[in-house]
Formats: sequence, structure tokens, C-alpha cells
Amino acid sequence: MKKHNLILLIIAVALFTLPVIALSAEVIIITSSDIIPYQKAIEGFKGRLPQDTFQEYSINEDIKSQGQFVVERAIKKGGDLILAVGPQATYLTGRHSSPIPKVFTMVLNPEKLLNKNNTFPGVSLNLPIALQLEMIKSGFPKRKRIGVFYNQKLNQKTIDYTSGKALNLDLLIVGLPIASQKDIPEILNSPQFNIDILWVIPDRTVGSEKILKYLIKNMLLKNIPVVGFNEWFTEHGAILSFSLGYQAIGRQTAELAQKILREGNLSEPLIQEPSTVKTIVNLKIAKKLSIFISSDLIKNASEVIK
Repeated sequence: MKKHNLILLIIAVALFTLPVIALSAEVIIITSSDIIPYQKAIEGFKGRLPQDTFQEYSINEDIKSQGQFVVERAIKKGGDLILAVGPQATYLTGRHSSPIPKVFTMVLNPEKLLNKNNTFPGVSLNLPIALQLEMIKSGFPKRKRIGVFYNQKLNQKTIDYTSGKALNLDLLIVGLPIASQKDIPEILNSPQFNIDILWVIPDRTVGSEKILKYLIKNMLLKNIPVVGFNEWFTEHGAILSFSLGYQAIGRQTAELAQKILREGNLSEPLIQEPSTVKTIVNLKIAKKLSIFISSDLIKNASEVIK
């Protein structure tokens, strides 16, 4: 009898310690549009949740009549989780009071889109500032003064936050506030213009292609390296740029979704920055201008243009 009980106990312990097989969930995917970056993110998301089923809807960037109708129809049909992809889908999903857990992805500055009453978890399109600063410091160890053009109404909080992070790395953010693109030539030609690096951040006042090419050309003439926020910059003369992998963002969002499905709605909204960032180095331009780049940056870069 004792032997029989021991065998039953061993079986019970073994069953208790077996890994729990994840049950499939039905995920409602609402996309802002069918552009390739969103599709790449969805592909990465689905790849991490192979056991799940998906209902997919697109609002085609409509946040009024048609978009609202699509979201309401999708939620009424029901599911276990809502994935909102892009800003329009995220905005409309956040405004809906459905009890179905929600997660968003592929949104730049989501805190500006969602207020405290409709915030829900997700992964932003914001490049991690601390990581960018660390890479800049690693790549240009003798350069300390980092110039940033920005519109104060749009990005003053970002500059304040960035300045604090920079000081921790013994770097100095030199803010170059502008009200319009017409202010840029005057600043560049000012005797007080004194920076070691120009770091371009997403700012719609600065961000036309024409003015960006003008900035890069002027910096190259001054032997000042430019750092940008996507591959376009290194393709057009910047020495360093950062980029996000959309499939990686989708996979990261899926991991957050799994946590929500296991635990229910999180007690606090959790907005994550992308955990994977690509770095592109234009070594060709650096050599042409005799601008020093550390071997560590080159070795660890995702891509080197030679």
C-alpha cells in the first residue's frame, strides 16, 4: 500500500510540474492601413503566437465614420485580445470601452495620442534615447556637444529628458530651438554655433527632405558628423543612423500580449520602447572627412557602408 501511494505521489508531482500548454486565443487585429511596416509588425506578432487565430480589419486611416464603424464591428464580433496597429487604430481602440484586453504597436509618441482615461499597454515606435546616446558616446568619444534642432512646442519635453540622460554620460545637449525652417540658416551661420555632432530627432518643423539634405551638406562642410533616426540619413551623408526592425517590434508586442492574456489587464498601463535597435555606420563618409569613429561602433554596427 505504501509503495502504491508513493507511485501515485510521484505521478502527481510529475503532472504538476509539466509545462502548461498555452491555450489558443482569438486576436482581433485592427490596422490603421495596409502599409508594409504595419504588415511586417503583424507578421512578427503572429510568428510569436502560432497557436492563436486572428480576425483582421483595416480602417484605412479613417478615424471618423468608417473607421469608427470598423472598430465597433470588430469588437462586437468578439475575441480574447485586441491588437491595434498604427496611430489611427490605436486612437479609436483606446476610445472604445470594450472589456476585451487591448495592446497597441507601431505608434510614435503614444502618450500624445492616448490620455490617462484611454491609455493601454503597447510598444511604441520611439527609439530609446538612452541607447542612442550611449552609441553616440561610444562612436565619437572625443565629441561632447550634441546639437539638436527642434520646435519647442512639439519637443521641449523630449529635449529636457534627453539633456538629463546626456549629463549622466558626460555629454551636453545643445538645444537649437526653431519656430520654422527659415530659422535654421541663421543659426548655422551664427558665431555662437558651436557643436561637435548634429543629432536629428523626429520633429515635423525640421523634417522635410529638402531641409534635411541642406543640414547634412552644411555639416559635412564643417566636418561635423550627423546622426539620424532612420536609414535615409546614412544613405544621404550622415555618419550614424538608428533604425527599428518592424518584425522585431511585432514580436515584442506579442510577448506583451501573452503577458496580458495570462494575467488579464495589467494593473498599470505599460508602454514599452523597442528593445531592438539597428545601427548603420557610413564609414565611407567618415573616412572621406577624416572623422574618427571608434572600432567598437564599427564592430557592433548592424550595417557598415564602405
